[in-house]
Amino acid sequence: MGCTRDAFLDALENLTADEFKKFKMKLLSVPLREGYARIPRGTLLPMDAVDLTDKLVSYYLEAYGANLTALVLRDVGMQEVAEQLQETLGKGELTSSTLRAEVQTTLHFVDQHRAALIARVTDVDGVLDALYGKVLTEEQHQAVRAERTSPTKMRTLFSFAPAWNLTCKDLLLQALRDTQPYLVADLTQS
Repeated sequence: MGCTRDAFLDALENLTADEFKKFKMKLLSVPLREGYARIPRGTLLPMDAVDLTDKLVSYYLEAYGANLTALVLRDVGMQEVAEQLQETLGKGELTSSTLRAEVQTTLHFVDQHRAALIARVTDVDGVLDALYGKVLTEEQHQAVRAERTSPTKMRTLFSFAPAWNLTCKDLLLQALRDTQPYLVADLTQS
């Protein structure tokens, strides 16, 4: 266990201040595997390398944390540091596309098809009615309904998604299946 933390710490300490800042910003937006939560922005940004190492292991565990750290390092242009991390941990070279494909296959349906759902869902009110009281509070429900177009309603609905667990996403998917069955079938096949 100490070896993995040491490898994370070495990788993060090899970054300049600007590179470390880019790493933390990218960590806020990189797609995560289903079941993993994002480190909150307010917690993440002030962290130093030691604190971030502990958070990476506590939030993502060692194996996934190593893959995620390598992916983010590659995304911010630090391929050499990513390779050193993987060599230290005894992992073969993993490319960003391989890691992205791994994350993509484990993302929930609503996360995988977010852009298409925003663009193509037409009966947003039906979806809202199904989610009201189960997933959405009164204020959230009203905020979405206040928007004028379906895409902006869906964008507002998705703005609440980071706080949702798997059950909430499943309820959204069921509401979409009930109100937009052909759209869900089309996206499932794509």
